[in-house]
Amino acid sequence: MQFRLGPIPVRVRPAFLFLALVFASSEGNDPKALALAGVIIFVAVLVHELGHAVVGRAFGLVPQIELHGMGGTTTWSSPGQLSNGRAIAISLAGPFAGFLFYGLVLLASRFTFDPSHPVANLAMRWLKLVTIGWGIANLVPMLPLDGGNVMRSILHVFTRGRGEKPARVISIGVAGLLLMFAAATKSWWIGFLAAMFTYTNMQAFRQADVRAADAPLAAAIEKAYAALERHDGREAIELLRPVLVPQASPDLVAIALRVLAYALLLEGEWDELLPLLERNREAIGAEELTRYAKTARELGRTAEADRIEALVPRAHAANDFAAR
Repeated sequence: MQFRLGPIPVRVRPAFLFLALVFASSEGNDPKALALAGVIIFVAVLVHELGHAVVGRAFGLVPQIELHGMGGTTTWSSPGQLSNGRAIAISLAGPFAGFLFYGLVLLASRFTFDPSHPVANLAMRWLKLVTIGWGIANLVPMLPLDGGNVMRSILHVFTRGRGEKPARVISIGVAGLLLMFAAATKSWWIGFLAAMFTYTNMQAFRQADVRAADAPLAAAIEKAYAALERHDGREAIELLRPVLVPQASPDLVAIALRVLAYALLLEGEWDELLPLLERNREAIGAEELTRYAKTARELGRTAEADRIEALVPRAHAANDFAAR
């Protein structure tokens, strides 16, 4: 199911409807009670995500909401650089939108309907659970919960942008405590979530160095391409040298190496170019090496062209071996 709330697109996955029914089933087999609880869950989770989306739009982001088997997620089709303060505001906007919504409904109930009526009582009970109860749980300092995102942003402030790994470590510790709590209370749902969050945070911790290296390298590649379009190989070299580190993802490193090699060739930096190609011939690839050799020959650098061409068969062999 898809619809829009003003400029904000919303997608509802079938798994979300199943999740709502699972939670609503605690009301027993009464179809009306199930339906009412399901509607309350849907509305409350949507309000939560709208809190994120509206504040994100205020900061120039373009939000889209998805309700899925684990609740809801607000993503940004055109993400931009946000200050830590704005990131914290977006994270807190979800739970506090729920708190505000419950408060407004509670206030309205005093003037519009009898809260003691069985239907009203059921609706308010579920609304309080989903907006207040789940909202408070979402503030637990554990990624990917909103509280975890706030914690990471605060850590970024104190570590000058290196808060990802500490945030993951804390999240793993909190998830471990939740696992022990779930085992002691035999809460299978909390245990499942805690186990899942433990796993995802451990995986993210292992990838933290890669992500930290990828961001500046990707930005440098984009700027280096622009420099090469202006035939400014020197600027491209200066952009890529400081951020081309082995911690970055292999695909991004391969792109950066090819751009750097072309910039070195453009600037006639043969003493640096040839060792670079020899060390990284497999990552650069036979096709690019062939192009570099052709360009070198067109520039009258016959000896250098021969050295580059000598690398091509080895690059082909390495690629064939990898393919097998």
